[in-house]
Amino acid sequence: MRRPLAVAFCALALGSCGTNGSPAVPLAEVPIVSSAKPDRLRVEQAKRDGHLTVPLTISVRLGRDEEVEQALTKLGATIESRDPRIGYLRAEMPVDKVEDAYLISGVSAVDVEEPLNNRLPEP
Repeated sequence: MRRPLAVAFCALALGSCGTNGSPAVPLAEVPIVSSAKPDRLRVEQAKRDGHLTVPLTISVRLGRDEEVEQALTKLGATIESRDPRIGYLRAEMPVDKVEDAYLISGVSAVDVEEPLNNRLPEP
């Protein structure tokens, strides 16, 4: 008598684990959506502070690094470093062109870094 009860309890416990009631979707069917969204606050602050450029860290889809690098260069960016093995670019971008970087095909994410303040500290 105890065994059917234990089996039923285990089935109930296992049935509620993992999916939270939602069906599993094969990875191949998941659409690729860019997570690139403009960080408007940092860009606006850089403009107010008088910066002409801002540093960007850009995540690039596999195999698209040269294409993205060329598009960034056409927008006036200076590529500071890149690592095609992991899909990474670091660029210095004109402040007024930052939002265009988010629209480049092959870009999966863009992070606007804090501009460096190159002023000497005052005593």
